[in-house]
Amino acid sequence: VKMFKALDKVNYARLDLCSHLQQPKKKLGVPSLLKLCCQKINSCHVDLIREALSCIPNHLAPVLLEIAIDRVAPVAIITLISNWPLPVLCFGDVVHPENKDIFTEEMGLDLMVFKGVIERTKSCKIKVLDLRGFKLNATFSKLIVQMWPILSLKKHQLKPKKLAKIIAKAADVEFSRYMEELLPRMLNDILSHEMVQDTQILIRIPRGEKMIVKIDNIHFTASNTFFMDYLICNCLRSVTPVAITVSNIHIKSDLAIGEEVMDSLAPFIVLKGQDINTLEGLSLRQLEEGIFFMVSPNLKKFSRLRSLDLQDCNIYLQEGKTRSRTIGRAIMVRTLSCFENLVRLDLSFNYLLGCLGEILDALKLPLEFLSLRNCDLNEDDLECLANSKHALSLQELNLSKICQFSIYDNDRISSNNLFKIVFCFKNVKLLNLAQNHFQDSSIPSFCEKLPQNLKKLQYLDIAGNVLTEDSTLQICKALAKVKTFQWFRLTCSNNLLDEALGHLNQAHENAVQAKQRICGLLSALGRTDIHIEIVKLSYAIFVDLMDVMEL
Repeated sequence: VKMFKALDKVNYARLDLCSHLQQPKKKLGVPSLLKLCCQKINSCHVDLIREALSCIPNHLAPVLLEIAIDRVAPVAIITLISNWPLPVLCFGDVVHPENKDIFTEEMGLDLMVFKGVIERTKSCKIKVLDLRGFKLNATFSKLIVQMWPILSLKKHQLKPKKLAKIIAKAADVEFSRYMEELLPRMLNDILSHEMVQDTQILIRIPRGEKMIVKIDNIHFTASNTFFMDYLICNCLRSVTPVAITVSNIHIKSDLAIGEEVMDSLAPFIVLKGQDINTLEGLSLRQLEEGIFFMVSPNLKKFSRLRSLDLQDCNIYLQEGKTRSRTIGRAIMVRTLSCFENLVRLDLSFNYLLGCLGEILDALKLPLEFLSLRNCDLNEDDLECLANSKHALSLQELNLSKICQFSIYDNDRISSNNLFKIVFCFKNVKLLNLAQNHFQDSSIPSFCEKLPQNLKKLQYLDIAGNVLTEDSTLQICKALAKVKTFQWFRLTCSNNLLDEALGHLNQAHENAVQAKQRICGLLSALGRTDIHIEIVKLSYAIFVDLMDVMEL
């Protein structure tokens, strides 16, 4: 289990971190009469399924579809979708939670959904097709964004020049290279696609109506032109009967040198035509230096953002009164102050030395999530966080890798002071303190205060800190006193060299034995419900590289 991400939707009131480790309970007894009837209907011919759907009460339609998906009945799934009797089809209501990855596989349920949509009949009442809560495979995402709105247009509307004018007007952008060269070419490619040319493949929406397709996440980089597909789809929503709404946009920059830096700005064009009322989360990652400050004026209009992820955006802020330092801080403060609903913020891997207080004060609402992983901070920054309006509202806090070595002694945060600050976050439930150079000498004091000050803690990560077994066991005893605690993540290696030179089997055996001793201690204290996760020191240290490689 890793901590959640900034753009995740988390119900902190009902956290069950160990639920996925439990064996699913087998359903005993014979199936209900309703289920048997649904199974029988789903096994019938298309005409009989359609007739049954028109006869049964509408509230039973989701039950029929749920059983059809559970038993993988393609004909039934397609027929039910194409004749859906309700205005909303939410797949979160008809797919079991254990099948949340069902749309990651190609040519499966995604294809059945597409066939159901293009075979839509006059009986179909779908106005909202809700795919939120599911990760969609790349092909399905592109199909929805690139093709569905176009397939819902009438043939006389498929004119590249006219569509290009609508897009340019909606995006409110000058005809840059992307608009002058790429847009007409892409429109021609889309309109000449065999799927668009096939007169049998249409999405027939009744005149005057719209069908909204809702998806959670969409990802863009400068290395492919998918951002142009999204721009086209977004800017045509005034004329296409099918409209796509996305909860979270992710923009990740590619390595760019020289003139190519301008190309790295290209994906941000999607923000021009984006509906400000539907975007809930925005992730900008690995931007080149200065890019964030260049695009920040385009971000301010998204006042309804709940989540903002700015990991590794080369944001470089410094305290002081010189013009360059003042301007940088002012842009950051003005941008963040526009987000009236922001409660989740990730600033990891940025240089914020001495400026965290200004950033926190700019936020309108108290945060529930904050990540400062590997940020350049000083102890004044931590004091500002501890004394801010966010201290008591934070449910999840990532302070991993902030006690770094510094060439300036006065800039380095000591692990002792980090321990003191942590106890100011009385309501935190998930806490990450990995890779902070903990010292055994500070553990007794930390353990003494932990049960009284972190009474709601459910998850603690101290991986990458080299501690003796005695210190580890002391922490376990303290955590056992916290009634809500569920998951402890730690490292048992003494040092990286021993791990590297040690025999793999022996290293694994040592970890197993360490876990057994910890579990034995917790069992003796009556806390068999706490899950222990042992992490190799090498993994804890190199996890940053894995984060960089992750989309």
